[in-house]
Amino acid sequence: MRAGGRRLDLGRLEIFLEAARTGNYTAAAKRLHVTQSAVSHAIRKLEDGLGRDLVEWRRRTFALTGEGQYLLEVCQRIFEDIGEAERVLDRRAPGLPQVLTIGATVEFGATVLVRKLRPLAASAPWLHLDFRLRNDLAPLLLGDEIDVAIDCRPHLHPSIRATALFREKYLLVASPAFLKEHPVTRLLDLERVPVLSLDRDGAWWANAVRAFPGRQRPVLGRLVQVDQVRGMVHAALEGYGVALLPKYTVLGKVSRGELVALFPRLRLLEDWFCLYEKRAHAARDKNRVLAEYLAKLDMGEFGDAIKGVAGGSRRQPGV
Repeated sequence: MRAGGRRLDLGRLEIFLEAARTGNYTAAAKRLHVTQSAVSHAIRKLEDGLGRDLVEWRRRTFALTGEGQYLLEVCQRIFEDIGEAERVLDRRAPGLPQVLTIGATVEFGATVLVRKLRPLAASAPWLHLDFRLRNDLAPLLLGDEIDVAIDCRPHLHPSIRATALFREKYLLVASPAFLKEHPVTRLLDLERVPVLSLDRDGAWWANAVRAFPGRQRPVLGRLVQVDQVRGMVHAALEGYGVALLPKYTVLGKVSRGELVALFPRLRLLEDWFCLYEKRAHAARDKNRVLAEYLAKLDMGEFGDAIKGVAGGSRRQPGV
């Protein structure tokens, strides 16, 4: 693509578009997962190539020049057209398998998702499923390395839309041997016993502690860090401490008596699992088929499956 004989690089245009949307180099860099200097460099290269200023700073406030505003409008049309072209070309290749690359957090993907999606793979031979399991999914989704992400961590980038799937419930658990040595009968007992946490400062417990009644809210002091959910499950089984874990990871072990659910009537705060996808890609056949399939799944092990909502899904509150 050329303007006045000078090449307009799509990568730089995407950075310019994000900077124009956010009005801030730092915010654009964070959302694109690049450095602030990379954003500044890309826009400067665009300006040098065009021989025109696109951005002006008014008392350190970002603003577009007239040329910059024009280029923003062009960029919006360009990237919308690219998304539409991808959708059309997908539909025009019915004889070729469509690869759907799904990103998910490690424990959820390995324990639940690969099992739950097997019937979809069997019923849609035109759809080839690949999985990328890692806990930091935003860079993969924004960089088009995955088509969708299924995650309980919110992703608020303006180019991404979220469709709520189900709530993820949690349990407080400990092994019978641990409880024999360290009886836990009140919430305040958690102040004097070891508790397992993904992080050393106890942020993993923040939502749970906020759900405890005020006068029974413990100050956790004996934290044992285990930085993977599966590791925390095994540490709880071995008696290292009380663990706060997603319900689906320990249901079988609780039913077999290997772990004991503490305070089962206590309602802990819950996370939402959402399907995240780029807005421009949501109409693709492969994305649509996955979204419809997920909306119909029985996810009883998580607590609340979202059913009976118009369109088969609902938006996450606040997204």
